[in-house]
Formats: sequence, C-alpha cells, structure tokens
Amino acid sequence: HLDLLINNAGILRDEQLGQLDFTSIEQQIKVNTLAPLRITEALLSKLVPGSKVAFITSRMGSIADNTSGGRYGYRMSKCALNAAAVSLAHDLSPRDISVAILHPGLVGTEMIGGHGNVTPDEAANQLSERIDALEPRNSGTFWHANGDVLPW
Repeated sequence: HLDLLINNAGILRDEQLGQLDFTSIEQQIKVNTLAPLRITEALLSKLVPGSKVAFITSRMGSIADNTSGGRYGYRMSKCALNAAAVSLAHDLSPRDISVAILHPGLVGTEMIGGHGNVTPDEAANQLSERIDALEPRNSGTFWHANGDVLPW
C-alpha cells in the first residue's frame, strides 16, 4: 500500500491574449491537471486509511490572487487541479485519506529559468512540513509551502 502519494507535474508556457496557442494550452492541461488525477485514480486501490495525497500546484491557480493576467494555460490548468484536489479531499474523506494542495513558492528551477526566492531544497523541506501536518481536519486546504493558507 501507499502511505503517501505526491503528484508533482508542471509545464509552464507564456501565452498572451491575441497570440494564444491552444495546442500548448491543451498540453498544459493534460500534464498539469489530468495526469495527476489519472495517477491518483490508478493508485486508489493502494491508498489505505491514514494515507496522504499531495498535489503540487501553484498560487497562479488562484482566481483571487490573479492580479496580472496572462499565462492562460498554466493558470487554467492549476486552477482545475485545485478544484479536482478539493473534490478528492471530499471523496476520500470517508476512507480517512487526506489531501494537501500545495504551492511550493517561487522555486528557482529550470521551469522559470532558475530565478526564484527559494531553492528546490528549501521548498522540499517546507512542503514536507506541510505534508507532515496534514490530517483529516485540514484536508483540502490550499497552502503555501511556508504554511500560509492561500485564497482560491
């Protein structure tokens, strides 16, 4: 069985209104939203009471936090991932399986050209702390890796 499933998928493209690439947007939705949901569905039988499922998402999937527009595919795909994770939190609750929805911060990875305010190691440590704190009463919460609850 699985005690912990971490779904971490992300591709980011920079679409701008007037020049939208719908093939790219579809690819981002497939990778960022559908793949984590498919993996979770495929592994459901391995999850037991007390298991935890974590989704690495992005604050860019927050509607309330969108103050700059753009990046349509990434924003839409992470917003849809957040919605799916909340549904999973409700559906898995009777099985005593908790779900974390986690924004790692602005991590200096290849995806954003190495520019960020947190290293991958720092982000991993903070994410680990959030997962350790995950329990049924806070399942389905959208957290920043630093512990802040994020707006939807």
